[in-house]
Amino acid sequence: MTTQTAAKKKAAAKKEAEKSVFERLEGSVIGQPFAIANKAFLASLGLFSTIQTEFGNKFDEFAKDGEVVRDKYQESFADFRKNFFGQPPAA
Repeated sequence: MTTQTAAKKKAAAKKEAEKSVFERLEGSVIGQPFAIANKAFLASLGLFSTIQTEFGNKFDEFAKDGEVVRDKYQESFADFRKNFFGQPPAA
């Protein structure tokens, strides 16, 4: 065996040794659940990132809507108190 052939075999063996467990099992029956779990994990990270970004925008919108509703009901309760008691309560 020549030294070049031995060096090529060592290089090929080193490349195989550098592969992760997932890469070695990829495409096999055992590797399929790992691939699905990996995709699910990455999808959950993407979803979390999207929710985090959109939540800030929606939260501000919901807060503004809540203020409008609160003001509306506070006015109606003030009118109810005025009608029921004859005068608004002292603040």
